[in-house]
Amino acid sequence: MIRRALLDSFRLRLAALFGGLFLVSALLAAVCLDQVLSDRIVRDQGEAMSSLAGSIAKAIEANLRERHREVLLLAQTPTYIRAPLDGDDLRQSLERTKQAYKYYAWIGIADAQGKIVSAAGGMLVGQSAAKRPWFIHGQHAPFVGDIHQAVLLAKLMPNPSPQGEPLRFVDFASPVYDPSGKLRGVLATHALWDWVEDIIRERLPAQSGLETFIVDRHGNLLSPFEAVGKMQAPAPMPAALTFRLGPWPGGGDYLYGESRVQEAGLGWRVIVRQPKQQALATLNRLRGALMLLGLAASALLMAAVYRLATSFSRPLEQLAGTAQRVGGGEEDADWAIRGGTQELRQLSEAMRNMTSSLLARKQQLADVNANLEQMVADRTEQLRESNHLLLRKAAELALQARQDALTGLHNRMAANEQLQEEHLRYKRAGAPYAVLLLDVDHFKRVNDTFGHDAGDRVLRHIADTLRDSARATDFVARYGGEEFLLLLPATDAAGAAVLAEKIRAAVEQSQAPDVGRITISIGLATADAADAQPEAAVKRADLALYRAKAGGRNRVEAEAAS
Repeated sequence: MIRRALLDSFRLRLAALFGGLFLVSALLAAVCLDQVLSDRIVRDQGEAMSSLAGSIAKAIEANLRERHREVLLLAQTPTYIRAPLDGDDLRQSLERTKQAYKYYAWIGIADAQGKIVSAAGGMLVGQSAAKRPWFIHGQHAPFVGDIHQAVLLAKLMPNPSPQGEPLRFVDFASPVYDPSGKLRGVLATHALWDWVEDIIRERLPAQSGLETFIVDRHGNLLSPFEAVGKMQAPAPMPAALTFRLGPWPGGGDYLYGESRVQEAGLGWRVIVRQPKQQALATLNRLRGALMLLGLAASALLMAAVYRLATSFSRPLEQLAGTAQRVGGGEEDADWAIRGGTQELRQLSEAMRNMTSSLLARKQQLADVNANLEQMVADRTEQLRESNHLLLRKAAELALQARQDALTGLHNRMAANEQLQEEHLRYKRAGAPYAVLLLDVDHFKRVNDTFGHDAGDRVLRHIADTLRDSARATDFVARYGGEEFLLLLPATDAAGAAVLAEKIRAAVEQSQAPDVGRITISIGLATADAADAQPEAAVKRADLALYRAKAGGRNRVEAEAAS
C-alpha cells in the first residue's frame, strides 16, 4: 500500500513527467544525430576501404607491369635472339632471372613446336608445353602456337603446395624472335601467387578485421585460397560507386569497397570488406555513451524536479492526512499546516470552517435518517404483504384458467398445453403416449328428460369415476361439453386399450345421480413419428370415437391401422 501511494504521489509523477520528456527529447536528438553519424561513418569507412583496395590494386598493377616488362626485355636480349635455345648461355640467363625475383617458381623457353628446350624450375626440359591449358582473357589457349605478342595469364595449378593448397601462379610470356623476325619460341614464367598475398599483408592494417578478396573478370575468387570455390563474390559495383553497405552473397551484412586491376586487360577486382557490426563499432560506442549521458541527465533533472515538487506537495499531504482523520471520526483534528504558500493556508482555514459546518449538520442528518429508515421499514412491510396477496391471486387465476369449473378437472387449454409438452418429449426422447377421447352416450336425452342440473351432476359423476380409474401419471381433462380426454404417458396401444376398457366398464357399472345406468363411448389413438402437431393424435382418437358411436356405443374403438 505504501509503495503504491509513493508511485501515485504528485512529486514522483511530476519528476517522472519532466524526466521522461527530457529523455524522449534526448532520444529524438540522438536518433537524428545517429543517422547523420551513421551516414558519415559509413561514408568515411567505405572510402577508406575503397582507397585501400585501390592501393592494393595499384601495387598489383605495378608488379604486373614490372614482371611483364622484365619478360619482354629479357626476350629481346642478344642471348635469347641468337644463342641456341638449349644452350648453356640461355640456361644460365634463366637461372639468374629466376634467382633475381624470389616469386619466380619456374622460367623456361619452349620452341615453336611447343617443346620446352630450356628451363629453370620444376618443368622438365623436353616436356610439351602445348598440352598445358592457359587462361587468356577467359579463353583456353595453348601455351605456344600463334602467339606473336607478350601475354599475361593467371591460373591455379592442380599440384598442392606443402601447406595443402594448389600452387597458384601469375604467368608472364613473350615470343622470342631471331634477327630476321622469325619466331624462335616463347619465353614464359610462373610467378608464385605469394607476391599478391604479400602486397595485401603489407597494406592491410594490423588487427583491423578487414578481409581482402581478388576476383577475376568472370566473378571467380582467386584469393584468399580458403574462399576459392566456397564463397561467391558480389556483383561488380556501378562505375559511380566505390563502396557499398549491404548483404554479401552467402549471408551476412558487410561494408566493402572495391577497385579494379586493369593491367593487360585482366579485369581483376580487389575487394576489401569488414562486417557491418565491426565497421559501425565506433558508432555503437558513441551511441552507448550518448544513451548513458541522456539517462544521467534525466536522472539529475528528475531529482531536481522531485525536490521542487516536494515543497508544494508536503503541505497538501498534511491537509490530506487531517481530512482522513476527520473522516475516521476525529472531529477535533487540527487543520493547521507547517509552511506552504498563502493559497494553501487559505485552503486550510476554509477546510476548518467547512468541517465545523458539516459536524453541526451531522446530528440533523442522523435524526432525518432515523425517521426515513422507520418510514422505509413500514412501507417495505406493506409492500411485502401486497406482494404475497398478488402472488396468491395470480396462482388462483392460473388455476382457474386451466381448471373446469363444473367437474374440477383440467380444461381444454390445460389439455392442449399438456399435449404439446408430451409431443415434444416424444420427439426428443421417443417416449410413446396414447390419447383417449370419451363421450357420454345419449347425453342430450339426459338433459331433455331430467334437466340440465341433472346433466351437470352426471358429468361430475363421470369426472369422479375417471379420476378413480385413471393412473397417477395419467392426465384427465374435460375437453368440451360431454367430452373428456385422457393423456396416457409412456403407454402403447395395448396398454391404452386395457385402461380404456377398465374406464368404460367402471362407468357402465356405476349408478349416476338421477339417471342410474349410463354408458360412454371411447376412441383410442397413439402418437406417431409422422405427427407434425400434437393435435394429430387427438384427431385420430376422434375418428375412432366416431366409429365407436356408429358401431353401437358403449364400446372402445382404436384408431384404424395405417
